Amino acid sequence: MERLSVTMVVWLLAASQCQAGGIDHLNKEANNEIHANNRVETDSLQLCKPRAKAPVILTTNSTETLPSCERPIYTVLKELGALEEKLVATVRTLEETNKKLEASEKKWSDLDSRVTELSTVDQGKPRVAFSAALPVDGTIGPLNVHYTLVYKRVLSNIGERYSPVSGYFTAPVQGVYYFTFTSFCWAGNENCGSSLFLNENHVVSWYGSDDHNPQSGSNSAVVQLQVGDNVSVRVWHNRRISDNVNKYCSFSGFWLFPL
Repeated sequence: MERLSVTMVVWLLAASQCQAGGIDHLNKEANNEIHANNRVETDSLQLCKPRAKAPVILTTNSTETLPSCERPIYTVLKELGALEEKLVATVRTLEETNKKLEASEKKWSDLDSRVTELSTVDQGKPRVAFSAALPVDGTIGPLNVHYTLVYKRVLSNIGERYSPVSGYFTAPVQGVYYFTFTSFCWAGNENCGSSLFLNENHVVSWYGSDDHNPQSGSNSAVVQLQVGDNVSVRVWHNRRISDNVNKYCSFSGFWLFPL
């Protein structure tokens, strides 16, 4: 009896477990079916949605380029190198131009200094120039001495350094002067000649000889004079010189610059 009771209890327990197991199995199958339906719906929705584009990955072998507003760095570096070369060339040109300007400024400075120096030297110095002609209407000579010609027809005498009384020009300042003289002889006067004298020293001369035709000539010289030096024109001894209202014979001179 007791054995029967135990057997029945065991059988009831087994039956209870089998029933529970069957219920659990049914529940699992139902859950699986629900999950399957959900997956199908989800897959359907995903198929209906537009797919996002996958990002493009560039490789070294790819021929595609990535659109961009920025230039490649090597291009920028190349342009910078070209700009640097141009800058160096420009700086070199500016340096050469600056050297030329400095040289020009030095020349202008030296010239300005020289002009200033000459202006300073010239300040207070007399302006000297004269021109005069013989007063005779005839012939002078022949004489047995070197006769100093007196040009009394004064055309100009700036500085009053020529004397129409003595025929001498007297240097007022040390410097360089220019002098010229002309001479004339009528036909038949045989030999004619005159010379420019510095104090008692002969400088330059003119000479002519023609028995049948009038003669004329001139000469000039640039001379260095000291203060008080005298310059004159003299007829050679035993020679003649002629003139009339046309003023063929003249004596002129002027100061060039100081020393």
